[in-house]
Amino acid sequence: MNLRDDLIQELNQLLKGTHMGAFVFEDLSEKIEGQQLKLDFHHYLELLKNHEEMLTRHIISVNGEPVDTSGFMGTVTDMMSMIKNMVVTGDLQVVEEAIKAIEMGLKAIRDFDDRHFTLSETMRKEIDIMKDDYQTIYHSLHKYLIANR
Repeated sequence: MNLRDDLIQELNQLLKGTHMGAFVFEDLSEKIEGQQLKLDFHHYLELLKNHEEMLTRHIISVNGEPVDTSGFMGTVTDMMSMIKNMVVTGDLQVVEEAIKAIEMGLKAIRDFDDRHFTLSETMRKEIDIMKDDYQTIYHSLHKYLIANR
């Protein structure tokens, strides 16, 4: 496999994870009671959708074929997540589950960074923005937990 193929594969892995994260946030958002938290989750979903679009654009820009789902394992994970989230009640539990999802996303993007890909300046900036967005979401959710326990 050459460097371009490796990059496409890694970007697709990030895209699959972003699809999974968006799915989890959509599922959890249906369980939210508080109006402000609903608005916050709507904003988080918009960020994740922007990340999906950005990753898709970058995969296409290097002549790759972007995945349009989270893949078979992602679908299985999505279903398991839905089943697990069926017993989630109350905004605090929703936020706790959302934090777990964001932590997975942060780990994935850090792992991607650790592989030291040579990225275009635009791609590097957008990956950094994604990382920033994930950290912002994490901190916002963590603040919610601290304030509401």
